[in-house]
Amino acid sequence: MAGWNDNGRGGYGGGGYNNNRSGYSNSYNGNRSSSGSYNSRSSYGQQKELPPEITPKKVPEDYVDEAERIMRSLMSGGKTVTTSKIRNLLSLVTDIFNTENIRTEEKLRPESVVKLNLMRVRVAYECGRDDTVKSFVAQTNLLEYLKGISTDRADLIRFAHYMEALVAFHRYFGGKEG
Repeated sequence: MAGWNDNGRGGYGGGGYNNNRSGYSNSYNGNRSSSGSYNSRSSYGQQKELPPEITPKKVPEDYVDEAERIMRSLMSGGKTVTTSKIRNLLSLVTDIFNTENIRTEEKLRPESVVKLNLMRVRVAYECGRDDTVKSFVAQTNLLEYLKGISTDRADLIRFAHYMEALVAFHRYFGGKEG
């Protein structure tokens, strides 16, 4: 519907609502880049510093000891990620693991590589949503380990076992739901 002018008839000039009798004028001029605009980024204050670039790492051979050490440290620190959040992350890799575990080739199937990349995206998203997940992922190097898998099937299997160890030690050290 077009805007209304002060004599009550519809009009197309200027757009928006204009009622001179009430002193209220709210017309849209289409210029979103003017100062004070809701899109002006400067009005939001300082921008957050971006995290460092994710560098690929391999899951260590002693991943069970590493998982125990990390979970002991996280659980003694107070507020930590819930069991359901960790299990949700584990379920993302379990689907890929179940497909690749029965194969004998050294390289992952292309579908599995795509799923791994999607898992990396999902983990990054969850980090942005919840600071406890972000802290958990940072201390456990999940994004680095995911990026380090590339197309190596043995690396994927080790990563899946590492995730299982994290879940197990989280529960062992008293991790609770919600």
